[in-house]
Amino acid sequence: MQWGFLMAFLYSLTTSINNPTKQAVWLSLVMAISYCFSFFIDIYDITYIELFCYDVATLFFIFFLRYYLPEKRMSTYLLFGLSINSLLFLAMHIDVFVRGNYTPWWFWSFYTVVINMMDIIMVSIFFVKKDFLMLVHATDKLVNGVMRLKQSG
Repeated sequence: MQWGFLMAFLYSLTTSINNPTKQAVWLSLVMAISYCFSFFIDIYDITYIELFCYDVATLFFIFFLRYYLPEKRMSTYLLFGLSINSLLFLAMHIDVFVRGNYTPWWFWSFYTVVINMMDIIMVSIFFVKKDFLMLVHATDKLVNGVMRLKQSG
């Protein structure tokens, strides 16, 4: 995934050379930096709670950038993917370190598939640049529904 986010950054950088909007460059840079920190981490020594903390820190940074960058599609997909990943890291931490479960069960397979799927989705949004999962559409509908409820009641 480090390679994927690095390629997404380089692709965003090259496609934005003659384009005044640089949102994709900044978001892909944040993701590339976040995922490239794993080069300096001993993969056999890191815990799920540390991975959870890294994803939460990246989430906050993207929330911060979202305030300054009006780009909605890519940041929505990144926030969605990082939220799912961080929840799964927390669940694995609870399962392994809190409950002391070291016997594989269905959740471990689910964790492996979904973590990788979310990473692929987050990398692909930089190349596809379309709301292919309809996340932005669903988010807009949800926000509009909540706003109408607040105004009427």
